[in-house]
Amino acid sequence: MRMFARCTAALLGMTAGALFLAPSSAHGGTALLSCEGEQKATYSPAMTKKEQLLTATVAENYHCLLAPEGISDGNGAASFKEKASCLATVQPNQRDVIQYAWNNRQTSTVEFKLTNVDRLANGTTMVTSVGKVTSGLGKDSTATRVVVLPSLDSDACFEGVESQKGRATLKFVGAP
Repeated sequence: MRMFARCTAALLGMTAGALFLAPSSAHGGTALLSCEGEQKATYSPAMTKKEQLLTATVAENYHCLLAPEGISDGNGAASFKEKASCLATVQPNQRDVIQYAWNNRQTSTVEFKLTNVDRLANGTTMVTSVGKVTSGLGKDSTATRVVVLPSLDSDACFEGVESQKGRATLKFVGAP
């Protein structure tokens, strides 16, 4: 379900994305990077209404609106083992490590801790992950990713959801 929530959050992330474009944050830091894009999650075995252990493979693609010179886009990928279903909520406090590769051949490794999962009235799920850039571009800055995923139709959950995709935003904010 954590992956479902991540994916649902991708769609809402674009709506919330405008909030992430400001040059400073509520934490008093300076925005180093602000990107919009998409996250696709693939589930094996397919996610159903019954909670089960599965592998969620995530691929993210971004176009950056604010970035250090020479960076215009990037992508990230990771796989996670988790208990999930179409109905369950995200497992709190699990850490996810994702490496992002930027178009200028630099990379950033981010360790995210899932901090908030919201199911919205329209059935979508918004997942906000916050963590730290542990190496590469933006090292020691705070990373925030918001993913908004579409609502899942109950028939699809009964048959099994093999993948989902939704809108995503990614922001790195440096220390004040």
